[in-house]
Order: sequence, then C-alpha cells, then structure tokens
Amino acid sequence: MPRLSEFDDYDECLQGAPDGNVASYCLVRVVLKPDNSSELWKQIDTFSRDRNRHYNHALLDRGLCVEGCRNLIRNLPNSTRQQLRVEKFPIDFPYSFGDFKTSTRDRERYGNLVDICLNYQLNQSYQLRAYTEIELCEKKSDSMDVDLLDWSFLLIFALLIALTLISTLFDKSINYKMSTAHYKQPLDSKKKTALASFSILRNWYRLAARSHSSKSKELRFLNFFRVITMILVILGHAALLTIISPSSNSITLELLYHDIGSMILTSGTQITQTFMFISGLLMALFIVDMVDVKKVKLGVVHWIKFILLRYLRLTPVYAFVVLLHATWLIKLRDGPIWLRHHEKEMSNCRENWWTNLLYVNNHIESNHPCVQQAWYLGAEFQCFVIGLTVLLIAVRIRRFMISIVSIATLACLIGQGTVIYFEKLEGTFPITLESQRFVLQKDRLYLMAYIPFYINVGNYMCGVLTALIFLHQTENNYNPVKSKWFRISWYLSFPVIVTSLLVHYIFYVYEFSKPALWIAIYFPVTKNLWGVWMGFVFLGLVNNIMPVTRRIMNHPVFEVLGRLSYSTYLAHAFVMRLIFLNTRGPAHFSEFTMISHTCASVLLSCFMGLFLSFILELPVSCLLKLAFEGTKNDHLKLGIVYWRVSGPSGTARSSPGWMRMARWH
Repeated sequence: MPRLSEFDDYDECLQGAPDGNVASYCLVRVVLKPDNSSELWKQIDTFSRDRNRHYNHALLDRGLCVEGCRNLIRNLPNSTRQQLRVEKFPIDFPYSFGDFKTSTRDRERYGNLVDICLNYQLNQSYQLRAYTEIELCEKKSDSMDVDLLDWSFLLIFALLIALTLISTLFDKSINYKMSTAHYKQPLDSKKKTALASFSILRNWYRLAARSHSSKSKELRFLNFFRVITMILVILGHAALLTIISPSSNSITLELLYHDIGSMILTSGTQITQTFMFISGLLMALFIVDMVDVKKVKLGVVHWIKFILLRYLRLTPVYAFVVLLHATWLIKLRDGPIWLRHHEKEMSNCRENWWTNLLYVNNHIESNHPCVQQAWYLGAEFQCFVIGLTVLLIAVRIRRFMISIVSIATLACLIGQGTVIYFEKLEGTFPITLESQRFVLQKDRLYLMAYIPFYINVGNYMCGVLTALIFLHQTENNYNPVKSKWFRISWYLSFPVIVTSLLVHYIFYVYEFSKPALWIAIYFPVTKNLWGVWMGFVFLGLVNNIMPVTRRIMNHPVFEVLGRLSYSTYLAHAFVMRLIFLNTRGPAHFSEFTMISHTCASVLLSCFMGLFLSFILELPVSCLLKLAFEGTKNDHLKLGIVYWRVSGPSGTARSSPGWMRMARWH
C-alpha cells in the first residue's frame, strides 16, 4: 500500500528554487479514488475497514515541493495532464483540518500542478488515482506577522518579569538580618506583603514549605498520586502527538492495537479521573470541616463566594497560557508540520477564548478548542459546582448526608447510561488511530463520551462520597485495615482495575448493535469503577495499610511537584508541541523514542510550570489572601486560604497544615 506519509526535503525545497521562482512547500491531503478493478485498492479498503485498530489508508498525507513537481511533469503532454486530473468525488470520512488562511490562494495557484504531480506518482507506482487538496503552502518569502495582540502579550510578559524582579529586590532589601528565615515568615504589614508577593525568594520557600501537623501528614501521600497522574497524562499525550505526527512506520502503531496489552495505554484516559476523584475528596473534607469545626451555616451566599474565589484563583495563569497560544506559539515554527496544527490553534484561541475563561470549553466550540487539554478545567469546574451544590444541601440534613450524596452519585451514573443509550455510543471511549490523526477534534465519541461534565461527574462524586465515609469512620474510631477481608479485597482491587481496562479490547475488535441496554450499563459501571477503586485505595492508605510504601509517597519531592501540578498541566502541551511537532517529515516510531521524548516533556513542563508559578500562580494566591483577610467572617478567610492553595479542590481541616495539603488536581 502507499505510505501514509511522504514528505519531500523541506530545507532543500525552500533553499533550492531557481532565481525568479518563489520557493514553496505545500502540505496536501490525498484521498484515493475507489477502484474495484484494482486488487490493491481492495486490499486498502479491507484493511482500512478496521477503523478501531488501523489508520484509514485511503487518506494519505504528502509534503510536496512545488519546484520538484514542476520538474517532474514538465515534459508531460497536455492530454496526459488532463487525464491525470481527478475531480472531487463524495468522501464519507474526515480528510482535512479545514481551510487555513492561505488555502484558497494556494489552491488557485498550485492546485492543478499538485493534482497532476501526485496522480502521476500514484499512477506510476500503484496504478491508483486520487483527489488532492492543498491545506497550506509555506513560502521562503513568508514573513512573521506581529499584530497588536502579539505586542500585548509581550507587554504583559515584560510587566510580570519586572514585577518579579522588583518584588524580589524589595524583599531582599528588607531582610535586615540576612537570614533565610525572613522569607519563611509573614511580613508585619499588608503593604510589605503586597510588595513582596512576586518575590521569587519568598515564593520558593512557600512552594517548598513542608507542614508537619498531624492532619497534614494524614493526606500527604495524595501528592504522590498527583505527580504520577501528571506524568501518565504527559505519557498519554506523547502517544497522541506521536500518532498525529507523520510516521515512516505506521504499521508498527497498528500492530500495537492488535495486542490486548496496549489497552493499558489506550484505556489510560481513565487516569484523568484520579484528578476528579481527589478534587471531590478534598472539597468535601473542607466543606464538612467548616460545618463541624467552624460551626458555619453555609448557604447560597457562601456557594457564590466559593465559586467566585475559585475562579479568581485559577483564571490568571490560565488566561496567560491562552494568550500565549493565541499569539506567539505559531511563531515558534520550525518545519512544515507546525503551521498545520498551530494556525488553527491560534485562530481558535482568538475566537473562542471566552469559552475557556468561562470554563465551558468542553461543551461550547469543543471541536474548535483552544489549549485542548483545558477541557479538563471546564469539566472539573462544572463538577465542582455540582458537587458543592449537592454537599451544601446534604450538610443541612446531616442525618442523611451519606444517603443524599449516594443518591446523587447514582443519578450521575444513570445520566451517563441514558446518554450512551439514546446517542447510540460505544461502551467505552476507543482512542482510534484515525481519530488521533485529527487530534480527536472530529471524533464524536470524544466530544460526547469523554469531555462533557456528565461523563466525569460520577468519579468526582465518588471522591465526595469517599470523604464522607472516611470522616464517618474517623468519628467512630473504626479502622477498616484491621479487617482481614478488607485487606484481602484491597490487594485484589489492583488486578481487578487492570482487568477492567483490558476488557475494553472487545470494543476495538467487535462491532455491537446499538442502542443496547448492556452497553448503557457497562459504560457508567466501568467509567466510575476508577473512582470506586481510588476510594478503596485511599481508605487503605490513609489507615496505613502499607506503611513503607506510604513513607515513600510522603517524600518531600512529591509535595513540591504536587504543588506545581496546575501550572505544569497548563504548560505541558506547549512544551510537547515544541518537542514533537517541530519536525521536517515522517519520523520513525519506537518505544525508546517515545519514552525519551516523554521524559524530556516531563522535565521541561515542570520547569515551565515552576516559571508560571513564580510569575503568576503564587503571587496571585498571595494577593487574594491579602485582599480578603480583613473580612469579619472567619469562614470566608478560611475559604480564601483554602482556594489560595488548592484551586479546584478542597481540604478537610482548618489548620494551616491541612490547607497546604490541598493543591490543584
């Protein structure tokens, strides 16, 4: 079969055009025309029908040097050229990202030439014909356009750097004793605190501070899960970027999908549910603590304040990253692949930025995303509002609190099953090679069965329910680890959760008729089994079922990296695009290459996350606390401290130690 991706030499093309010619390099989508008289076409068609495990080999990706095309067909007679032309025919699958800024002009200028050139090559090598469509062309004479929004980003960036330097110098100037203890202690006035809020020295110690309160130690191991989850998310996105990048050995990726063990990776999208679970868990612990310890009667006013404070806590860093993607990301290009993926990103961010900042980007314009990984922020924000609403109702009827949350959790599962049944969706979210080719943006299952809040709220509510069970056990001095059956079940839960991921393989191999009641039940059960398992793991670890393992999880490095998880999550897509998509042509896929790229991505994402924390995240949290610390309502002060350190999640104790425990998930 024709290779999925073939690219002419990019540098040679743009540097080697004769005088008087404009050096142009075009990215072209090639759709093979069905020909039932061709045995090769029948093979391509049969192989591509396995859409869950194979690429669509009727869709080819070509990087073409225009000057090379001119030389190739220069001596062809006009009659032959006309015979090689193929008009557009009905195409029943996605084949292009859509029109780019210069698409119309490029097609008018080079469309016929490219069509004849590629069909000549296909006919000579495979006796096949195809419809060709230019996506975009890059020219040697292209210049970098810098507009007002680009300059605005540079101005904001320079202002933040200046504030950080000035604040650091100020903080150092008032350190009269020249002691590091100065940076670890609160300053004696609001004015000094505000002026030192951007100080790198002070914020470093804030970041590295380790609480030694007993309540903080109880949940310190959760930082380990945050860090491991973040690494696995980056690994999953490394696999995605490997697949969307042109590959010289695509068959290797297709063979992986014939191995049931690969379901650990493809079903690994469940790992993001760990963040959902932890967020719900800590939010519930915090709210119940306010009611029990602070004796606060929470109502609608507090509901509004908590949501507002959380919004103010999360949005500045998020907005900065959105602005970066809308401006300078596209200008970092190096190679032909870059523009294809980043011109759309830039236009999406300039048009749909408001969906991000209102945290509705997982439902509105979700097929035209800006900062695509931020679907999670939208979904989690919505789950937070739902979870907070349910919990504020439940704490008013304390006797039935666990029952109310259990019913709400069950309702979430029923809602998921209803959507799966009536929309005739699969029993899992299969991440196919072909859908990843378009970064999942054209995948109906991704848009309806992965990123919506109603698909994720079940595991969030599992976290809330686990928190209430934990508090109930603590109140009654009950330690489940003392039960032999709990310990046996706890250890057995690990192979059970792995098996639940492997079972998804049936949806890659077989097509089931839909709608089907069993699929509508299977989806919510397996989707939320992760939250149930996490609850089980939490109750075991918090009661010290594996003391040595827990001591490892409590290592200070996980606490620091856990606090960086929010900024790292926002930064990692930017870093990974630079690593994976700055390429000249098809790359050879290997496990070693992907692992090495993943390690580089983790390291550089953490560094960028640290940078974002220093210039925005930590200063904003400090200023928010300062702005509201004068309030007369002690519970509101507590809420500010909580959101300053936790972001979307919460904590269960009022002590500073527990507050530092809760970070973004």
